[in-house]
Amino acid sequence: MHKPHLPSLRPRAMGSDAYARPWRMLLLSLLLGTFGGLGAVVFLDMLALAQRGFLGVLAGVYPLDIAQATHLHALPPTAHWNVWILLSTTLGGLIAGLLVYGFAPEAEGHGTDSAVKSFHQLKGYIRARVIVVKSIASAITIGSGGAAGREGPTAQIAAGIGSLLGRRLRLSDDEKRLMVLVGMAAGLSAIFKSPLGTAIFAVEVLYAGLHFEGRALPFTLAGSAVAYAVVCLFTGWGTLFNVPLHVDFDHPQQLLWYALLGGVCGVMGTLLPNVFYGVRDGFRKLPLPNPIKPAIGGLLVGLIALVFPQILGGGYGIMQLAVQGTLGAGILLLLLLSLFKVVALALTVGSGGSGGVFAPSLFVGALLGAAFGLLLQRLGIGHAPVAGMALVGMAAVFGAAARVPLATTVMVAEMTGGYTLMAPTMLAVAIAYLLQVALARYTPYPSLYEAQIYVRSASPPRADDAPPPMP
Repeated sequence: MHKPHLPSLRPRAMGSDAYARPWRMLLLSLLLGTFGGLGAVVFLDMLALAQRGFLGVLAGVYPLDIAQATHLHALPPTAHWNVWILLSTTLGGLIAGLLVYGFAPEAEGHGTDSAVKSFHQLKGYIRARVIVVKSIASAITIGSGGAAGREGPTAQIAAGIGSLLGRRLRLSDDEKRLMVLVGMAAGLSAIFKSPLGTAIFAVEVLYAGLHFEGRALPFTLAGSAVAYAVVCLFTGWGTLFNVPLHVDFDHPQQLLWYALLGGVCGVMGTLLPNVFYGVRDGFRKLPLPNPIKPAIGGLLVGLIALVFPQILGGGYGIMQLAVQGTLGAGILLLLLLSLFKVVALALTVGSGGSGGVFAPSLFVGALLGAAFGLLLQRLGIGHAPVAGMALVGMAAVFGAAARVPLATTVMVAEMTGGYTLMAPTMLAVAIAYLLQVALARYTPYPSLYEAQIYVRSASPPRADDAPPPMP
């Protein structure tokens, strides 16, 4: 009698021997989590120093931070037409451009995408010098006023440490790829204080079509947990943002308004990558030396900041005001800040500067959500809290634009402690993601992460992974 061929229950390695020695890889993940946490602490100190030296000394501007924003009830007044901002952003862009293109051109851009590219195309290889160049260039770019985030640099820095450690220990290519993922998760966990969400992010961001590198998850979980603990020893425990207790979901009809917000965020999630890469392509076509281009981007960001200085830097303090419902600004101003942040991000990073896209995208979503909430209130709809709309908008815009709906839903809940808004967040992110996927078919750039592969089988290291035989 013919015996049917059943698929083996023994897990197949994602490559030659990436999971043949899981306990060794677990120990390396714990070590890499420690390095990622410490690297984030060092980078944050470098960023604070650069911000004091550039924006503080040159322009007399001190961007609002989360601790300060917690005690405010409105956007603080800002001095418009401060021409010294132009000096800070332009000089910062010039120095960053000289560093990046002089020593490590792969350090330009937003960091996380480079880690994704390393996984798919470079066998987990990241040059050691990228760790140093990325740290300094990103600190200068953001510290001088560039509209970029600090999470992308820490992701690339920690991923670079993982790649370097893999080479020193002579690990296989698949093990080095795994170390890059663990490093990325650890760096993001340390910045966002979101160990679970960033562990999921590292295995979800690789693919634009909702595929996961699931076998890596135990190791990204371990590395993220350690990185979170290490950074909290230096920066304090708790969530990144502080959400008041009154921000809650307690009326079923609110789901309708959150669903509508998801649709708005889906449109923004389609616009964001196309503006970003459209500006990037424009700068690449300029017949100028590459090191000069970030200075031009910085100058243009400075011109925007003459009128809207709130777009400078990562914008964490303004996001805090949004999620606690104390922005105290009109609908038009919030919409303008949201749109100009998109442009400023594209000019900062797309010109060749060094910084992340995650935090600026959260900024865009927070202010877009707050504006939508204010509009509903103007229309007499009382069950649409502005703070809740801002928090959900953060998740919906980035979850759609970056094609990481699951990770972003978890990350925003961890960053804010807003677990009571989990249901409306899930609905809004789902709608935003599906709408973005539908609209992006007609655009040149479907995602914020250009190195993403749509399905696992299209990734070069996964090309030989045949499915198990059917019974």
